[in-house]
Amino acid sequence: MPSYRSLLPFALALLASACASSGQPRADGVARLEASRAARPSDAAIARSLGIAYYKTGRFDDARKQLDAAVTMNPRDGAAVLYLGLTAEQQKDIPAAKAAYQGYLRHGRTSRIRRQLEARHAALTRQELAESAKSAVAQEQQLSGTPGAPRVVAVMPLRFVGSDSTLAPLGRGLAELITTDLSQSSQLTVVERARLQALLDEMQLQQGGATDAATNVRAGRIIQAGRIVSGQIMQSEQRLRVDAAIVNTSTSQAAGGAANENTLDMLLEIQKNIVLQLFDSLGVVLTTAERNAIEQRPTRSMQAFLAYSQGLQFEDQGRFAEAAARYGEASRIDPAFLQASQRGANAQATAAGMQLSVGSIENSLAGTAEGSVADKAAQGEVPQNGGGENSAANIVDNINESPAGAATSGASGGSKPGNKDPVSEGVGADSRKSGTFRIVVRIP
Repeated sequence: MPSYRSLLPFALALLASACASSGQPRADGVARLEASRAARPSDAAIARSLGIAYYKTGRFDDARKQLDAAVTMNPRDGAAVLYLGLTAEQQKDIPAAKAAYQGYLRHGRTSRIRRQLEARHAALTRQELAESAKSAVAQEQQLSGTPGAPRVVAVMPLRFVGSDSTLAPLGRGLAELITTDLSQSSQLTVVERARLQALLDEMQLQQGGATDAATNVRAGRIIQAGRIVSGQIMQSEQRLRVDAAIVNTSTSQAAGGAANENTLDMLLEIQKNIVLQLFDSLGVVLTTAERNAIEQRPTRSMQAFLAYSQGLQFEDQGRFAEAAARYGEASRIDPAFLQASQRGANAQATAAGMQLSVGSIENSLAGTAEGSVADKAAQGEVPQNGGGENSAANIVDNINESPAGAATSGASGGSKPGNKDPVSEGVGADSRKSGTFRIVVRIP
């Protein structure tokens, strides 16, 4: 009678073969998949496998065509959607990569990949803004020749003048609040702060200097704003004076403005007075609902607002980890400061996303159902289950989801979290191969 000990090598070999994953394309694998694709053109699984095989051999244009077809036929195929995003990144097509990653957040089943893609999506958004700004500056002559719409407004960072340099970030914080409040009116289109800052950054890179009045007008023209709001905060002992001017970008002439002065601890009151004056200068009559929305304050803590403003400054400098820390400090001081917590989460995600690459994301597939699909594609095989939500391996993936992954699942509409297994708890990672092997041997 065979002993259980004699079966141990067999069991270990079986487990090893299940875990083995070279992921390297076989020479004849692509040809075999191409033949299958020609024979069955409406098979989404074959299109997905061929696209992944093309990706792994560096044929990104061919991969994109096949993966686009696969996702069109089956949008819920996690492996196809993921590799479509990776392919788009390789092609420097940021909008397509972001769209594909959003698809994975909806349908992908590997928690650690979802966490990575949320972070990568945030980083790609910043990259997309920078690329858009670079393109806009390159087309400056054409864009500047078209007058901006009068109701399109851009709010520039305010300049700080005073002896206490720690208050300098308030120029960005106050500009952010003015942007938010002006956006409450349905009669205005206010340029997004991040988009405007990306443009200013690109212009400064080319000029090698700080922004000034002429630069602000130039930026307004490039971004197609008919009017800009610029100004300064002047400190005099414990009092602050804020002056804001509305400038017509077509003529570079002032077209109204606002001014208010009070003590430092009343800065947020100053800001509300400035905004209401700006609406008057812009010829905007507010509805009751709009005025009520403007009267709401994100925080009443000057200390929290200063920390938030410092976060904005670090974010604009590309120092996202430091920005997240300052936003976190603002949230600690005032837990009801929702903008601070939201920006903190985004800055933290952006910092993490910038450390990722297509290679590191693909490597995270190891040991998952979707990773198995990719490995089989490299060998020229076509598993019919693309790691979809009903696959047994993906059920294990979700059971082993970590607390961080649970938060991601909630945000992206995924399944509810399960418990992390003891091995995962011990090593601080998601264990994908935990479970029980039962080998039944019948002796005649």
